[in-house]
Amino acid sequence: MSGPGAPDNGLQPERTLLAWQRTLFGLVAAVLLYLRIPVGDTPGGAAGRLLVVSVLLGACAVLVVHLRWRWRRPSPARTARPAPLARPWTLVLLSAVVTGLAVATALSALLR
Repeated sequence: MSGPGAPDNGLQPERTLLAWQRTLFGLVAAVLLYLRIPVGDTPGGAAGRLLVVSVLLGACAVLVVHLRWRWRRPSPARTARPAPLARPWTLVLLSAVVTGLAVATALSALLR
């Protein structure tokens, strides 16, 4: 048992990290499966495929950097400041990626 002043973080931070890692692995798997589609079946040809893969791999890279940074810094429970909410840039980035994927999916469905 910990002392009276030591906070108990429980497993919440680890579960959150594992959930983000599963999301990252799923995104990488989606990119790899997308690359298996023949180039002639994708709208925009090779240039469109390169754009989609670049955006998805860029999102993966940002997610990896963000996870490493969050995991390496000290626990918010051990600092005097309150825990921060999600950073505005992460919300904007996530919204932009999801919107871009939705637009790409809609365009690929309409152009077939």
